[in-house]
Amino acid sequence: MRTATLPLFPRTTGRTKTRNPGTVTDNLWRAAVMVALLALWAALSVLTDLVASPAASFTALVELFADGSIYRHLNATLQAVLIGFLIAAAAGFPLGYAIGRSKFLGAVFDPIVAGAFAIPRVIFFPILLQVFGVGVGAQSAMAALAAVFPIMVSTTAGVRAINPLLPKLARSLNLSPLQTVAKIYVPAMAPSLMVGIRIGFSIAFINVIIAEFFAARAGLGLLTLRAYGQLDLPAMYGIIVLLALIALAGNLALWAAERRLSRKA
Repeated sequence: MRTATLPLFPRTTGRTKTRNPGTVTDNLWRAAVMVALLALWAALSVLTDLVASPAASFTALVELFADGSIYRHLNATLQAVLIGFLIAAAAGFPLGYAIGRSKFLGAVFDPIVAGAFAIPRVIFFPILLQVFGVGVGAQSAMAALAAVFPIMVSTTAGVRAINPLLPKLARSLNLSPLQTVAKIYVPAMAPSLMVGIRIGFSIAFINVIIAEFFAARAGLGLLTLRAYGQLDLPAMYGIIVLLALIALAGNLALWAAERRLSRKA
């Protein structure tokens, strides 16, 4: 009598369909949200003189690009964000990895990191100004100081959530420490790590703009403050829109990288 046996792994066919987050319907809803926000902005500009209209704001922004006055400020902001974010990632990942792998380091540094994470970074900006002076150096240091903690915390959490069998697998394959990190740990902890990196980028961007409000030779934050001081509301709102677009583009790029790493994991 022949007994039926179930296959160890279910068969998959090319007809299997998976839902793609970037479907037409999703994109239409995203576009609808943006149109609704634009309509709300236009309505507020009609109700009060304190809000510049979208048309006037975009016109003022185009004029800033046309006369070239914005490029120095744009370069200063992007340079500070990029340098600070890269420094934070280069420092936060190995520190978080070491704390996550070592019980001793975790016991010592977990409460310290948790407490330091709650301290507003802006209170350290006067010290950074003394060390680096007014300019991109202080802004970059401010961004790095702010972004390193979420990257470190997410890395620590990702290391601790890894399946204990994976390090044993690495040892059985005689992988070097660097190969273990690159081929075992990074793919396994990719979702947690990329969330921390995206948060770190956002916090770095925010802190650069805040730093430019206080003291800077150039930057979009400084340019926004000048427009406010001159009551040039269209230019102020136009620069704010530009800042929002830069932040959105950076997060979308990191989100795409996160999805790619998650598929490979």
